[in-house]
Amino acid sequence: MVNMANKQDQKVVAAALESGDAAYIEKLAESYYYGRGREKSLKLALQLWEKAAELGNADALYYSGVCYYYGDGLARNKEAAFYLWEQAADRGHVGAKMSLANLRPLEHIG
Repeated sequence: MVNMANKQDQKVVAAALESGDAAYIEKLAESYYYGRGREKSLKLALQLWEKAAELGNADALYYSGVCYYYGDGLARNKEAAFYLWEQAADRGHVGAKMSLANLRPLEHIG
């Protein structure tokens, strides 16, 4: 996990992870990704989304894919993004279906 200087953030993240509540972890990840009420941290957001994705959260799968596609908080990896979006789409995530439909064809243009 990313080192956090703020002890309160450490407590919040630890409590979220201990809860096992995928929706809560996903929303906490969003707050770090966008810097809403928290110091912006793309790496921490991605780590939280990956945990929520492990718990089956479709939004977390989608946003993890966004991070991989655009290289937010890690090296860009479009194959990983498409894989995550496929998993999210299989769970009915509309944004993931749209990303696959709109962005995957662009990868074949040469």
